[in-house]
Amino acid sequence: MSPALVLVCALELLGRSVASLPPIELVADAPPGVAANVDAFFRAGSGVISLVTSTETFEEARRSECRAYDAVAKVASIIAHEEWHVLHGGDERGAYEAQLATLVRLDVSLSGRVFQGVIRSMQVVLDSQHSCAGVPGPC
Repeated sequence: MSPALVLVCALELLGRSVASLPPIELVADAPPGVAANVDAFFRAGSGVISLVTSTETFEEARRSECRAYDAVAKVASIIAHEEWHVLHGGDERGAYEAQLATLVRLDVSLSGRVFQGVIRSMQVVLDSQHSCAGVPGPC
């Protein structure tokens, strides 16, 4: 299954069309300057969501031909997270809240691996932002 078909599966799960979202590009790996462990990213001002197709989640959805519901739901929630950034800016709390709300709407188990993993990621990012508050330059 191609990465583009995984995107189609995730959009179908969201009940969204490509036209209703910011532009989405599929990239094999995160480029220099972007954390290596990200599932997706956007560059401020570009308005483009970049989904990384080499991640464990994306690969699981692809290998299962979209039958791994939690993996496809996570890809869908990642799109929601990045869309929030494109529309509202860099605030991670708001983006993670949009992602978690999407997982709830998609009926992903609140105690399951995917939902709890997103909560852990959110906490790490928010803790990192808090520890960098007031520090000039990159943290």
